Amino acid sequence: MDDTAVNEPQSPPAGAALRFRYLQALWSRRLASMALAGAGMLLVLPWQWLVIVPVLLLLAALLADDSPDAVAPLRDDWLMMAALGGYGLTWLVMAQWHGESVRGVAHAWPVALAIAALVAFAKLRATATWLWAGLALGSLAGGAWAIWQKLIEGSRRVEGHEPFNAILYGNLGLLLGLLCLAGLGWAWSRQARWRWSLLMVAGGLSGLLISALSGTRGGWIGLPLAAWVLYRGHVSRMSVRWRLGLLSTLLLLMAAAYLVPQTGVAERVENARVGVERYFTGDDDMNSISARVEMWKGAVELIGERPMTGWGMAGYRTLMIERSEEGRQDPLLRRFWHAHNDALDAWVKRGLPGLLALLGLYVTPLWLFARGIGSGSGERRSLAVAGTLLAVAFIDFGLTYSLLAYPAGGWIYALLLVLFWGLYRQAR
Repeated sequence: MDDTAVNEPQSPPAGAALRFRYLQALWSRRLASMALAGAGMLLVLPWQWLVIVPVLLLLAALLADDSPDAVAPLRDDWLMMAALGGYGLTWLVMAQWHGESVRGVAHAWPVALAIAALVAFAKLRATATWLWAGLALGSLAGGAWAIWQKLIEGSRRVEGHEPFNAILYGNLGLLLGLLCLAGLGWAWSRQARWRWSLLMVAGGLSGLLISALSGTRGGWIGLPLAAWVLYRGHVSRMSVRWRLGLLSTLLLLMAAAYLVPQTGVAERVENARVGVERYFTGDDDMNSISARVEMWKGAVELIGERPMTGWGMAGYRTLMIERSEEGRQDPLLRRFWHAHNDALDAWVKRGLPGLLALLGLYVTPLWLFARGIGSGSGERRSLAVAGTLLAVAFIDFGLTYSLLAYPAGGWIYALLLVLFWGLYRQAR
């Protein structure tokens, strides 16, 4: 029997008081389901619209009965909230230190909402069905939009709503695809296992297609580690025949993505190879590889001058422009406002507290979720794999791009993190 059948009240009871409690419980579950399903639409809806997710969860928690299943925040919940709260607080304090309080609030309020959503889970008994369905449908919708941009609009590299660009859209599409593949353990434990599994596989392939059409190479660096997490969580439990079949399918898909010219994968790979070769041979022509290396060098030098407090967002931008005017770096780099590396960007702008807060935001979910990858429960194992992949993916994305320099990036990471954790702590 599916989760929806288990959690949905069967029929309204007699009596006004009991009927009211029935409707209260019914709407609590419906609001929670709407919130979980809506979270998967992060590629096709403006990112600000995702605010409705924690709002619906809080409303669902207010309507929920004081169920004996409800569990007060546990030690691990407090650790997760501490990691999120420390990250948001660092934005507020260090932005105030540098006279940029408004920008600090812009990055801190999404984290506060995410913490509120996590608190709401202490009173909710939600089902993961709607989250997995939302992620798969959101990935498929994003893939359809990417195909439209590529074939109909003629975009060289697909991108989504502002402030998304090809890199953000491609990385988040890849993330959705990986999360769908993480849900295969859950799908296989359902009664309609084949239908759910096909939906999750379709969502996974759509996410990979989005990444390919965006030409975002940075996300591809972490694919071996993501594949290892998926292997530990799901593939290692399969028979040798299934493992060989999956490996063959994966190799065929990779070959197709490279050989089909319309995907642009071969062109992007060749550009990366040429860029690395030119950089190490001393070619002065600026490309995406040499630009990143020069930005990292500039950030490291600025960190060395002020490692504890950083320079702030405006200070970093001003100093990078000055470096260009003084001939210490290519003038083309003056237009970039972040360091194209999350760790360096956090350190150079918010000092050592910013770096430590970022590391806490990475390490805490890795430590909490990784322990459940070997769980025997398909649902719990899938949530653990998804939570681990979420942190792994953002660490990977942050190596070559400052995804968390955007409020949208931090909001999406924090929101998905608390949703997976809220469901994981309830899964048996």
